[in-house]
Amino acid sequence: MTTNPFDVLIGLRLSIVRRAADMLVAHFGEIRPHPSREGTVGDYALHVQCPWRFDGPVGTITGRDDLWEYAGPGERPDNWSYEDGSSLQDERLSHFFARDERTGSWVNERDRFRVTGVEQMERGEVRVVFLDGYALRVFPASHTGEAWRFFAPGKDADHLIFPDPAPDSAAPRPICK
Repeated sequence: MTTNPFDVLIGLRLSIVRRAADMLVAHFGEIRPHPSREGTVGDYALHVQCPWRFDGPVGTITGRDDLWEYAGPGERPDNWSYEDGSSLQDERLSHFFARDERTGSWVNERDRFRVTGVEQMERGEVRVVFLDGYALRVFPASHTGEAWRFFAPGKDADHLIFPDPAPDSAAPRPICK
């Protein structure tokens, strides 16, 4: 029987949501200082560079494409960029997480978004299921390039990467840092 490497997330909470450029960075578990002493990390991190969606019990809360939609206030400035803030993604995440301007993160200050299950499908789709009908869905949508990476920050351990960089392979493979 094959074990799911994502099973380590079961029981942990989604603790931090942030971006590195347009990459979604989700941290799970206890928040601690980054090993560099700059910023914070969780016990596990999922870096997502492909389409993703954060769903609630009655529909989609936000997704990757909301990053490029201006949400106000007022009309969209001529030279607006998501890096200026005020994206629809920012606005929607702010309903569920507290903003930490020091680290550029949204932080889960409550005991919500606790992981109850994780599914990893053969073509790289990942669904992280939380209490109360919430889920983070990740779905690779191209043949090349890293879609996602799962690892334990600050630990000398393998990273699980999809897709496998080897030709003609669609299975994730662990690689060392």
